[in-house]
Parts: sequence; structure tokens; C-alpha cells
Amino acid sequence: MATIGWYGPLVDLSEASSHSGHFVQLLVLVHKTLPVEYKTSGGGKVIRTDIQVGDDTRSYFPVFVWGKPMDSVLKPGNIVLLQNVKVTQFGDAVEARTVQQSSIKCLVDNYESIHSEDANSLMKAHNIGIVSKEKLKKVIAWVLRVEPILDKRVLHSFKRNKKTANWKFPEEMQIKDCISLEEVSNLNDSCDAYVYASVGEMFLPINSLHLPEFDEERMFIRSRIFSSAYGNLAEDLICTGCQLCGAPLSSEFGSRIEQTTVPLYCQKSSNRLHIVGLIYRPLLLYVWDNSTCIPVVIKNKAAEILVGHIKAESVHSSYRKQACGESVNGDRQGLNFYSLWLILLKVLLQPGKNSPLKFKVRVDMTKNRDNGRFEMLSLSLPLICKNS
Repeated sequence: MATIGWYGPLVDLSEASSHSGHFVQLLVLVHKTLPVEYKTSGGGKVIRTDIQVGDDTRSYFPVFVWGKPMDSVLKPGNIVLLQNVKVTQFGDAVEARTVQQSSIKCLVDNYESIHSEDANSLMKAHNIGIVSKEKLKKVIAWVLRVEPILDKRVLHSFKRNKKTANWKFPEEMQIKDCISLEEVSNLNDSCDAYVYASVGEMFLPINSLHLPEFDEERMFIRSRIFSSAYGNLAEDLICTGCQLCGAPLSSEFGSRIEQTTVPLYCQKSSNRLHIVGLIYRPLLLYVWDNSTCIPVVIKNKAAEILVGHIKAESVHSSYRKQACGESVNGDRQGLNFYSLWLILLKVLLQPGKNSPLKFKVRVDMTKNRDNGRFEMLSLSLPLICKNS
């Protein structure tokens, strides 16, 4: 991509927080990339690519690249110049994101080429200024010195994925204890899997056909919960639906993770009838560990577990009272469930501070990876041994 010009200084990642709300240039090593897709009936669309980067002053830093797919531009091991990115801050979390004026220039295509080529040769290969060359020299020296966790284990994980693509689990296996999300991702047979993972992002794939001026950032819940944009969060995440199977029964606005039509019968009801009430809309929860990141579908019952077993009806009731100016504190018969719900979401989604949780995930190989293959069934805290 061609750039119009620099709108801000080239800064170290350690100084990014002092430029919150402003444009900067970043020269960094790419650790990991994760495309976040929004699936529609007409096909797939990559809305955002989340990348983890580092430099000689800060090993890890999140950058969100908006727009077209970046798979062919950004790969683990690249050293890139991110031009005209905007620094934002949510609480203690600092991150950068691309905007219309942003561009990306790859300076070093392969991590391993740093070892095989002279640093001066790498710098001469690109038409960059003196300041950028000095920064590139520092980043290369840092990579050679510390060999960050992009290292061979991460690079070779892609090769292992290809080699194990045809490996089959025994057909009789119904439950699997997995040591990593990579193992869950490589399962070739439908089963239930237990795995430890941390929460990264909560994503609401909203059908925007009826909302021509819809802001795509509204679908990313973590960013909203740490900003002033959470005012109508309860309305976005709660709808009318079946409290047993979690299927939304309203089509004018909502998530389209699995089906485009309301199911006629409830598969989780003994009489096949839906139990209609307020539910949490189907969500995607992006969970991660050191091996990879996968999107996990969260339906109503699972969403209740995720937020401390608080039902959608309780949240919505408190929210409506607060919106109408009614007092919801000090009531002997209940808590302010809406405020408690917001606190729990902030704890769950706080960037970079998420401890691993034990997930039970249903793996359905008849579904697409980004459209319901992994569904959360239950969640628990890791066991902590206590002295007797």
C-alpha cells in the first residue's frame, strides 16, 4: 500500500502510551496474526486482523488492522513498518489500530533471513529514512539477541498443522483432554474436549443488512466495555429467544452464527417447544493459549456461566430501570445485576491479564471453523491445591 505521508513520529513501543489519540509510525517484529471474520449468507468477510508485535523496547504489543485480509502481507516473522496508525487506550491497556490513512511496509520478509543476511544489506534493500534505518538496526539486534517467542516452535506449528491434517482419532472417542488449543483445532472427529485457555475477545457477528450505517467496531465487545460505547451493550447482547436452546426468535437485528432461520422445534426440550424469554445472543469468544487462538460459540446457557450465572432477564431488568432513572440499588430482594454484569465482563475481557480457564468445548466437524465448529458447553476455574 502506498502512503500519503507521515502524520506522526516513529516511536518505540514503550512510548506508545504517551501518544494516545494520535498518529504514530511503528517499526516492529510480527509475532502472531489472527484474522477475525464475519460470515454472511453471501460469503466471508475479514473485518479485522489482530496482530501481536514487539520491538527492542517492548516485547509484546497489540495492533488491530482493519479492512481487507492481511494474510499475504503480515506473517509471523515479518519486520514491518506500520505507517500512520492511531494509538488508543482502554483503562490500562494501550493498543494501536489502522485507519484509512494507514499503510504497511514489509522490511524483512522472513525471521530466519536475519541470520542469513547482513543487517546492512537488509536496510539497503528498502527506501526508508535515516530514523527508520536506525530503528530497524535496533530491532534486528534485539531479534538476534533475545530470539523472542515467535521462535521455531511458533514457525514450525504451521508445518505440524499441515502434516497432521489427515490424522484420525478413534471413532469411539467421545471425550478428549487436550493439552492445547492447537490440539483441539486439529481434531478431525466430532467430540467433546476439555482444554485450558485464556479469553481474548468477545465478538458479536451482527446481521447488518438492516443497519446501513452500522459501525463494525460495535461488534467487538472488549473495546466497548473499556470505553464509553457500552451504553446500549445490554440491548445488543440480549434479545428474545429460546432459553433452552439459545436460538434467537427475532430476525430484525442479531447474530447469524449458525442458521438464517428460526428453528421450528427446540432440540433441548422434551416436548420440542421453545421456552421463550430474554436470552443472550449467540456470540463468538476468541480464546487463546501459547499455541493458537480459536473462535468458540457461546449460546445463552454458556453465556450465563461466563458471567457468573447471571440470567439475561435479570441484566435487562436492571438495565431498563437504570435507563428510566429508577433506583436499582439497596433493594433487599435483589442486586443491581446490570452493574455487576458490566464488572464481570470487564474482569473477563481485561487485556493481557486473563488467567487460563478450563473450557469444555463441543467440536462439531460438520460445521465451519469460524461458524460454529467449536461451542462452549461449560467453564470452570483451575483447581487450586490447599494445604490440609
